Amino acid sequence: MPRGRWFGLAATVLLAAVTAACSTSEGSASAQARSAALAREVAGPVGPPDTARLPLLFVHGSLGSGDQFESQAQRFTSNGYPADRISAVDYDASSWGGPPDKVFPQLDTAIQDLLRATRAKKVDLVGQAEGAALTERYLASSAARADRVAHLISVEGSLAGGPPRGVPMLAVWGTGDPTFRVPGASNVRFPAQERNSLLTSTGTFREMFRFLTGTEPFTTDIVAAKGQIDISGRALLYPENTGVAKARLEVYRLDPKTGKRLPKGLGGLFTLAADGSWGPFRADGTATYEFAVVRAGEPVHHFYYQPFRRSDRLVRLLTSRPGQEIGGGMKTDPKQTDLVVSRALEWWGDQGRNSDVLTVDGTNVLSPAVAPRSKLALAVYLFDHDADGASNVLAPIPDYFGIGFITGADLHIPAGDRSIEVAVTPRGQAAHRSVLRVPAWPSDTDRVTLHLRDDG
Repeated sequence: MPRGRWFGLAATVLLAAVTAACSTSEGSASAQARSAALAREVAGPVGPPDTARLPLLFVHGSLGSGDQFESQAQRFTSNGYPADRISAVDYDASSWGGPPDKVFPQLDTAIQDLLRATRAKKVDLVGQAEGAALTERYLASSAARADRVAHLISVEGSLAGGPPRGVPMLAVWGTGDPTFRVPGASNVRFPAQERNSLLTSTGTFREMFRFLTGTEPFTTDIVAAKGQIDISGRALLYPENTGVAKARLEVYRLDPKTGKRLPKGLGGLFTLAADGSWGPFRADGTATYEFAVVRAGEPVHHFYYQPFRRSDRLVRLLTSRPGQEIGGGMKTDPKQTDLVVSRALEWWGDQGRNSDVLTVDGTNVLSPAVAPRSKLALAVYLFDHDADGASNVLAPIPDYFGIGFITGADLHIPAGDRSIEVAVTPRGQAAHRSVLRVPAWPSDTDRVTLHLRDDG
């Protein structure tokens, strides 16, 4: 019996025994309290991290990055995978699919690093869309490369003629042609889900876990960890995904009521490595944090996150140099704040009651024209497009709407000594509404990105 399953069964038996013992004590409040306390002490859905699990490496698609696998990584760790066995490759996502002569050496290095760190003999690969096509070509390119991979998961990948070099393969398909399949692979289909919905959904996670382990997951939830957690990742120049060098990262704990830094809130200070990597940072899984990328002579880029809940090694702080921003750059002014709001799940503005509602100081910015489902937008760029103090959120900003997976709306957000309230109701689910408050930084000196969860 796998170690995690044995531990979960043992915990269940132990908890049942204690509950029974307490019931013989005339149901006293003290007995119930002891039972509840022991229930909290018993580990969650699994026991200690299972080091027998093979390392898991994720490869993103066009205009993507490693953080698109964050929620699935946390579901895997909620089911016993060690966090340090899950990693991601960040390749140049500005070109469609990335050049193999550059990406394949990155995959070689990432796989070798995982094997060396874990002493495993093989890894499991997960590729999304263009990244899936790259992983298929990577395995087909060399028997030695294929020999280092135990399983391949392709999410909305290519129509391969079969599993590359016989590596066991799971092909996951969504809203596209219902006849798509890879002969010889395990093919599963979720006809109501697009490419990123497929990557982040609980249904896809369940199929991944079954395929890789041969067992059912204990949970498809992201289970909050007890105590402190570890947060780490990379600061990247997007969309080339090269490391931000000659910079520092400041991490602050925030007052959730205002989004402002707490007194003595500085919790981490890192000099970024050449590849932009930083951490780990010891965090409270229930707290809200700001990550500030500081570079001499450039605007400070502030990143805000909802509470992490579990250790996370796939945080990606996506920034750019002035004049090199995607979409040509947002208009800046000391009297206005510019925002980018992103998540790893498509924004829907045209699905009626099933639409997302994303409000900034009470204004919904996801109109049907700005965020149609067909746009597959993951990031919304919000700024005063004409620098006229007026807003028009009913039509998209063409320079941003014309870029894959991105949209934009003309919204004047006054800067100053105040907080901006950003609220999201995902896919019409009022029970999952969440609010994040951030300072109204002036856009001529500061940039602001909010990264929201994709799992409600």
